[in-house]
Amino acid sequence: MNGAPIARGDPLLLRVTKYDGEAHWIQHLRVLSDDGSLVQAHASAGSPIFTSRGEFRSRYESYVHFWRNRWYNVFRLAEPGEETALWYCNVTTPPEFEDGEIRYIDLDLDVTVRAGGTIELLDADEFEEHRLKYGYPPEVVEHAQAAVGELSELAQRHQFPFDL
Repeated sequence: MNGAPIARGDPLLLRVTKYDGEAHWIQHLRVLSDDGSLVQAHASAGSPIFTSRGEFRSRYESYVHFWRNRWYNVFRLAEPGEETALWYCNVTTPPEFEDGEIRYIDLDLDVTVRAGGTIELLDADEFEEHRLKYGYPPEVVEHAQAAVGELSELAQRHQFPFDL
């Protein structure tokens, strides 16, 4: 199912692990569109999110962009009734889609983009710690660093998905 488009309205279970296979994040989403290379999904404000730190409920509407071949995804977060509060970008392995689930490995690095244009890199220390602890291969490190650069460039140029 990794290459076959997913139907609009289908449920999608997001399962994220860390590099060692430990569960990190589980969230129920609903597919908005899938053009074969980009899956867009949504989670309503208040829906449960199960993390390695416990369950919580986000106050944001989440509009999520999963490219099938990119080393990142982008969550556009908005207060109900608002356009955008911020974009939260996760640096990850490319996603795998199978049996109604999307799975990927979180590579620790995150980029936030505020509606006003402020770009911030998060968790570089965690990335470095896990790079050593789990022995990230050089190609994984290269892809992760390139993903940060690509996200920053897209945001600076106000290109999709940062074009609101």
